[in-house]
Amino acid sequence: MKAFVFDFDGTMIDTEAVWFDETQKYLQANYGMSLPMDVYEQVVGSTDEPLLLYMAEQTNGKFDAAAFQKYIDLQVHNGRDKLEMRDGFMRLFDYAKDNGYKIGLATSSARAWVDPILEKFGILDDFETIQTADDVEVIKPDPALYRQAVEALGVKPEEAIAVEDSRNGSLSAVGAGLHVIVVKNEVTKGIVFPEGTSVYDSFADVDLDAFLAGK
Repeated sequence: MKAFVFDFDGTMIDTEAVWFDETQKYLQANYGMSLPMDVYEQVVGSTDEPLLLYMAEQTNGKFDAAAFQKYIDLQVHNGRDKLEMRDGFMRLFDYAKDNGYKIGLATSSARAWVDPILEKFGILDDFETIQTADDVEVIKPDPALYRQAVEALGVKPEEAIAVEDSRNGSLSAVGAGLHVIVVKNEVTKGIVFPEGTSVYDSFADVDLDAFLAGK
């Protein structure tokens, strides 16, 4: 193995839970409805379109997608300074850095969202490449983001490990040919992940020495 490629939202920081909670608040306050977790699971790590379609159907076309998106963007971005790294993430990240692995990032989020948070935690310069939604025509679960990341790092897909939290992200990494570590969070803990991925309940459960020995 020569490289680690990390996902961002939900893997490094737990924005998925914030997004889900704010969505629930908005739907309850404005439409008197709740969002089923299985519907939300479809969009974690990917596009919001299935979610917006569900809301439009449930409200007989009355759902205001623009107003919803404006609210969510405001709530999540206003809370950016309060975001923290997921417990145990830095242990895995430091392992990759201290042992000389190339480090990349592949995220379905925009660069303008990612960079300030990485800079806040002092790790922006540790990434040799950062691939975002701005760099591809199709985001996860399409494999383009991971393909571009390993190409930019100068390694073969089979020489890289993707670290993910979502099914869409895992499908993207598997499709690109990377080995995949999945560390579930509160939102993705009920998801069934693709065959061939190594799934853990927390970063504390990840034994990298054992994982790497098996590759």
